[in-house]
Amino acid sequence: MSDRAPAVVGDDPSGRRHVALAVRSRRRMLDALRAAGRPLPVVELAAAVGLHVTTARIHLRTLEAAGLVARTPQPPAGRGRPGHLYAAVAGGAPVEGHRQLAELLAAALEAGDPDGPRRAEQVGRRWAADQVPELGDLSWEEALGGLEGLFDRLGFAPRRIDVDHRFRVALDRCPFREVARSHPSVVCSLHLGLMRGALSRYGWETAAASAVLEPFVASELCLAEVPGAPPPSGSHPLGGD
Repeated sequence: MSDRAPAVVGDDPSGRRHVALAVRSRRRMLDALRAAGRPLPVVELAAAVGLHVTTARIHLRTLEAAGLVARTPQPPAGRGRPGHLYAAVAGGAPVEGHRQLAELLAAALEAGDPDGPRRAEQVGRRWAADQVPELGDLSWEEALGGLEGLFDRLGFAPRRIDVDHRFRVALDRCPFREVARSHPSVVCSLHLGLMRGALSRYGWETAAASAVLEPFVASELCLAEVPGAPPPSGSHPLGGD
């Protein structure tokens, strides 16, 4: 799992907390702060969870931005600039409860139901309807830019790759990675539905139908792909007349 700090997801505090807690190392740091029952300096906290101090500082900035950790200056002790102490913010625990709820819901949808992935994709399409305005008739590049922006807002850290006329986006940081590892047929189908639903709302219905999502092509990486190329002008939807 990557130690890089994720992009902040809009101005939604719950979204920032969800992305912050998608990384196991940050959850361990938060647990260590809660268990300590007192503010800790970064050196002591890093040692407690087995991280390099620089990596711990990066994680702490992310946790602080998400409102899960508070930072206060240490009392001066001799020369030099004083360091900081970090403490867990009360009220951050419900986010972990949301993650557990997501795990339970994914398990319930997956268990003994061969239709679970299809229903998860439908949920993803409804999610797209909440996230994406129905613009229609966008150019190919405008539609792909919108899709990248959607993934970025939701915390997937998309990285555009174009190979042999295929649009591909590397998703380096799935904010739902832990649940997706346990229940990929449900969670990844939901994300595929989100992708297809967004392309449909941009007016590229045929492209949406061919879109695919390859989960965990590497331990930290998923790939979203729209095979094929648009018409030469790139100005008319693939699903148009």
